[in-house]
Amino acid sequence: LSGELQKNIGFQEPLRPVAAISTGVLGQTGLESSEYIKCIVNEIKPCCVITIDALASRSVKRLGNTIQMSDTGIAPGSGINNKRKRIDAEFLGVPVIAIGVPTVVDAVTLANDLTGSDCAEQVEPRGAKMVVTPKEIDLLVDRAAKAVSLAINSALQPHLNLSVIAELI
Repeated sequence: LSGELQKNIGFQEPLRPVAAISTGVLGQTGLESSEYIKCIVNEIKPCCVITIDALASRSVKRLGNTIQMSDTGIAPGSGINNKRKRIDAEFLGVPVIAIGVPTVVDAVTLANDLTGSDCAEQVEPRGAKMVVTPKEIDLLVDRAAKAVSLAINSALQPHLNLSVIAELI
């Protein structure tokens, strides 16, 4: 939001410029997220990239209850052994902040958490590649998206209060 649009909405102080994209997944777009992001970084030359992705958890208790942040980038799909090219500072040439929310667990983790014992032998090999998500995943993702977006917008626009930011989301 800038210029006349910003003034018409009622913002007196300038807003920091921010670009947002949703890359989708390779199976939907045919494009590697890392390559797509690199092209955009090369074109607009941002000072930083913030990536947000779903994560595989090693505990059922973390599903939708934690947010992981790092400055080392992210390797999409690595939590379910689907190796994609890393999205990090080395590849993009700018700092990368990675934010992830656990949304799935593998079947072995689920069985271990539910029984309190090592169930790998009972789950393998039939369930070894199974990935499970809670039935209320839409609600968990919606809540996580709101929390992450409020945090990012608060960090990028520190002169705005949370109620104003919430109205913009």
